[in-house]
Amino acid sequence: MIISGSVTSLRMEREFMRARKFCLVALLAIGLSACGSSTDRSPAERVPSDSSLKGPADNGRPERVPHDPPESFTARGAVALPPEATAGRTNLLGDVRDLAVALHRTSAYVASADRMQTVDLTTGKVVAVARPRAEALGEDDDATAPLVSADGSLVVTPFVTRQPGAGTQSPSMELEVVATMPETGKTAWITSLKIPQAWAQRDNSTPKVHVVGFAGGNVIVTVYTGYNAATAGIDIATHQVRWTAQNIRTQAVTAEAAVGVDILGGFGPDQLVGADPATGKEKWRTEKNIGDTTVESAGPSLVRVRGYAGDGGTRFDQLLKPGTGKVRAEVPEGLDNLSCPFDQAKTLVCTSQNRLVALDSTSGKELWRLEDDQADGRFAPDVTASWHGRIYARTSSTTAVALDARTGKDRPAGLDVAPVLVNEYQGLVLVGRELLAYPTRG
Repeated sequence: MIISGSVTSLRMEREFMRARKFCLVALLAIGLSACGSSTDRSPAERVPSDSSLKGPADNGRPERVPHDPPESFTARGAVALPPEATAGRTNLLGDVRDLAVALHRTSAYVASADRMQTVDLTTGKVVAVARPRAEALGEDDDATAPLVSADGSLVVTPFVTRQPGAGTQSPSMELEVVATMPETGKTAWITSLKIPQAWAQRDNSTPKVHVVGFAGGNVIVTVYTGYNAATAGIDIATHQVRWTAQNIRTQAVTAEAAVGVDILGGFGPDQLVGADPATGKEKWRTEKNIGDTTVESAGPSLVRVRGYAGDGGTRFDQLLKPGTGKVRAEVPEGLDNLSCPFDQAKTLVCTSQNRLVALDSTSGKELWRLEDDQADGRFAPDVTASWHGRIYARTSSTTAVALDARTGKDRPAGLDVAPVLVNEYQGLVLVGRELLAYPTRG
């Protein structure tokens, strides 16, 4: 298998030999002064310009063919992502959790506590690094994934920063939202929001931050601790904070509503809330629940909510219409503890170690399920990713499989690897503790 280090070194050697041959010919023919190879340039000079990123074949960048959805992946041309992509996110079983990475076309956006790196996945080069203006707080595994707008025009990354004190003014914390341009990684704008001083006095942990979604002309961001929460809508055009909602931890955004939990000043019990993403104005609110209530995105038309209701602590697990808060469907029994991510097409893929269930993302209807010890001899594989109607999984430590998300049937094309994140150009594969981008094939 060819990995990025060997590919890069071979490419640099070839470039050096070509450059040396050119210089010798030039010196003999027209007496020009000596010239250097591309490896003699400073790092800043080696960063591609905007124009060099416009065409896939420019400056020797490998041309990539999209496959939507991909059936398989190839190690040929694989490149490594920066080590920050997996820092603190792998375990001894070879699994990776909560990647702070986003994909768009042939670029990856890798967030860590104090930076966001734009990586060209055709070459493995970091083409830009975006940072907050102030000192960043937290560890690398505190970072959450950047979010790419639906039209692919903007990449947004949140940071928690420390503002130094001056005179009698004590240090404070801020949420910095950094927007960058795709592919080039150039910073488009930065907007800051003050985090109340009382948060630090009540909770010694670093706040968590998420970019939840784009809707109503805003990017919706949320910041929270164990006892505090706030959500803000930032105007994409003006870069100004259009609205804020105290005590609200938003966890799902659709065109109709930003849906989250009102933690009621940290004293609970929680209340589910849906707000207009354009104005922040509350559209609906449920009765109080008991204990923590979880909200999850369930595609463009539904949100999933689960927890314990206030009427004696009855367990609920439902799919709601985000604009009204009305129940669209009950989540089938046995899925209480299963996460059900949306495959960015039509299906919610609910998975655990011994169960795999697919739900329709518009109706909540169960499409199919796989469980260990089924009568037909099939079993639930270990799902690593799902995207555009395909489910990617491992059936053993050395064997991978792809399934049709709508039918559950095994796809005929054999998989060599099980990616953890996928788009039409590449799948990210964990090899040891390193994350490699494998080009799609077929």
